[in-house]
Amino acid sequence: MARLIRLRPGAGAIDGRAVDALVEAVDSGQVVLMPTDTVYGLAATASRAGIESLARVKGRDAGKPVAVLVATPGQGLALFDQPQQGLVRVAKAGWPGPLTLVAAAGAGAPTGMSSNGTIGVRCPDHELVRRLTERVGPIAVTSANPAGGEPLCDLRNWGELAKVWPEARSIDCLVDGGPLPGTASTVVDGSAEPSGMPRLLRAGPIEFDRIVSWWLQVPEDTP
Repeated sequence: MARLIRLRPGAGAIDGRAVDALVEAVDSGQVVLMPTDTVYGLAATASRAGIESLARVKGRDAGKPVAVLVATPGQGLALFDQPQQGLVRVAKAGWPGPLTLVAAAGAGAPTGMSSNGTIGVRCPDHELVRRLTERVGPIAVTSANPAGGEPLCDLRNWGELAKVWPEARSIDCLVDGGPLPGTASTVVDGSAEPSGMPRLLRAGPIEFDRIVSWWLQVPEDTP
């Protein structure tokens, strides 16, 4: 039976026991369901084995890319291959937040996490996620729903969802963080090829015009 942990609403700092439970589960190769700053996610180790576990629970092809969540902008940027300055500016302005950046994977990217040489990275504005990734490193995450379904934004619906999603019974640890905003992150291709500009892959909470303004920002020390 899955372990259920409820975060106390309005309690301020995240209970360390919740973090400890997630660290133990992820480190042992389990799949966990946890809140982020957008929707609930399924999380596992950032590895080929982790991706396969997520695909099995979600009921989809293991070859479909998943995002990597990190604790800090610096931890995220370290996963890219020589990110250009526009991408660095966007990451520093938009993280932590509901923004996923896709660019060429670097040597520091977790094995098996790149798709066609690129990797999608996000630093969420959620203390639980960031404390987990501070301790275990980047984690592989996909939205918590069966393939083709709507992302889960409230665990009060979990019982009904589990009835029609039998694979969810294999989830080892669930964290109830209460109702979430329910809008998935903005996804942007930051490789800037061939136009020299970022490209919107999925609209989300952060408007693309704002991202472009961060990308084009002139450094303060420019004459």
